[in-house]
Amino acid sequence: MVFEYASLRGSLDGMDTTVITEIADFFKKDIGYDIPPMTPFVGSAFNTTRAGIHADGLMKDEEIYTIFDTKKILGKPAAVQISKTSGLAGIAYWINGAYGLTGEDAVSKRDELVVKMKERIDAAYEDGRQTVMTDHELDTMIQELAPGRYCKK
Repeated sequence: MVFEYASLRGSLDGMDTTVITEIADFFKKDIGYDIPPMTPFVGSAFNTTRAGIHADGLMKDEEIYTIFDTKKILGKPAAVQISKTSGLAGIAYWINGAYGLTGEDAVSKRDELVVKMKERIDAAYEDGRQTVMTDHELDTMIQELAPGRYCKK
């Protein structure tokens, strides 16, 4: 309704749209409501890609790959889910987002950790895996491959 209002009026008239994400977080954490992943604006799959080529584009120039600045209007940046199609760029993008790495601290798709993770991820899919990697699985993999290098934000 907020965005429909804004599209009709041409203005948000002072509304803080980041509250939408805060309300969703309240529903998930405090009420225990499981928001369906494909729910517009607040679902876990909203503004998320699995394609490495899109993750590469996000790392180079986010404006090309997103229709609007979700970090600004929802407090929720574009995201990547890791699967067999994520590639090195997707893994690097996930690490940077999961650990809040920016600027000189950010990892590139050429980082040794990223390459090692891709090898493990590829092996899992070659062995028959069908689902996306969970954040917990990826974090565990990082702790095994590079103990103490990163801590969750």
